[in-house]
This record gives sequence, structure tokens and C-alpha cells, in this order.
Amino acid sequence: MGHWPTVMRAIKDADVVIFILDARMPELSRNKDLEKKLADSKKEIFLVFNKIDLISETALTKLKKENPKAFFTSEKTKDVRKLRLALQIKAKKENLKLEIGIVGYPNVGKSAITNALSRSAKAKVSSKAGTTVGLQWASSDQFKIIDSPGVIPFEDDEVKLGILGAKNPEKLKNPELVATEIIKLVSASNPKALEDFYTFKIQGSDEYEILLQIGQAKGLLKKGGIVDENRTCLKIIHDWQIGKLRI
Repeated sequence: MGHWPTVMRAIKDADVVIFILDARMPELSRNKDLEKKLADSKKEIFLVFNKIDLISETALTKLKKENPKAFFTSEKTKDVRKLRLALQIKAKKENLKLEIGIVGYPNVGKSAITNALSRSAKAKVSSKAGTTVGLQWASSDQFKIIDSPGVIPFEDDEVKLGILGAKNPEKLKNPELVATEIIKLVSASNPKALEDFYTFKIQGSDEYEILLQIGQAKGLLKKGGIVDENRTCLKIIHDWQIGKLRI
């Protein structure tokens, strides 16, 4: 069952629920099981695309056009203002101290948004999957915010979990597969971002070859000048999960 009972309690106790997705991969981070449970709960849902500082203006414009009623945030306080204002208006209209449940996959930024909304640092913030265990609460004058642990549908595969940051690089059984999928994802959207970050020039289109080029460029080598594939894979995954490698 994992954290599902805890998350269901957060949904049950909340007046409204904030459902957080990763703006870099909106569809991949939707969590269909969670969406169904939210729909069944009949609670009002605030859809939030977080980590907008990690995508280009073009990608953000497209995302806003496709999701006109959603909110778009990053860990920067200014990006949370519209979301906070909408919650404040609801609290004032209903004349209550709003209880807000925050849900989503691990590592989408739930704790960071909790802290930004409450203007506190009570919830732990980390790029390591599984930092939030159990429910955590943060309060302001108008809100009581319930930060829940990230939940993962049972059918999700390891590649998806690695890309989402829901599983730490060192715990992946096949980091090469995850790293090459990340390369594929970034290359399809913004190959220059890949080149600029790792200071190299992409030669060819094969993701595995690009992985080796990155290892060479960053000096991740074994004896004899052979690229250390495992170290290279773990670096790419880590850079992606902590938000250094952007689209």
C-alpha cells in the first residue's frame, strides 16, 4: 500500500486539494491513479505545474495555453503569488481557515510549495525521493496546509520513476536506460540545453552515443580513456533530478 492511506487522509481532511505536476514533463507526472481518487473525492482541485524555472519560455507559453485554468509555479515566492491569492479569495469567501491538501508524485516540489504558501520552512525540502514521510502540516493566518508523501501507481516502471525523480539514481537497476531516456527527452525539446550544460557538441542522434560523448566531455573515464558508463549515467540522472539539466 505504501503511502496511499496517508495521502487519502490528506485528501479527506482537506477543503481543497493542490495537485502538483512537473512542468518539464506534464503528462508523465500526472499520476492517473491519484487523478481518479481526486475525482472520486469530489473535492475542488487546484492544478499546479511546478518547476517552471526549468523550462523555456516557449514551453511555458505552450503549457499555459493548454491549461488555462492551472497555476504555474517554481520555488521562487513570486511564482506562487497567483496561487496564494486564489486560495486567499476562497478562504475569505467561505469565511474559514482553509485546509489545503498537497498531493503528487515524489519530487515534484510539494514541500517547497507548502513552504512558499505558508511563508515558512516547516516542511522538509529535498531533491531526494521520499523525503516527506507521513503527513506534515504548515500553517499561516488563512491556511492549514497538509503536505503528503509522494505516491506511485503500482504499474509505473523504473524508467518513468527515474525520470520523475521518484527513485534515487543509486537505487535504479538500469541507470543506462533511464539516462538515455533523459537524453532523448531533452534532445527532442532543446538539444542546445544539453550541449551547453555538458559543454560538448552532439555528434549523431543515437542516445547511447550521446551518453558516451557526455562522459568524454566531463572526464568520466576509466583507465585507458574508456568512458565510465555507470558514473556518466548516474551523473545525467542526478543532474536531471535536481534541476540542473533543464529543457
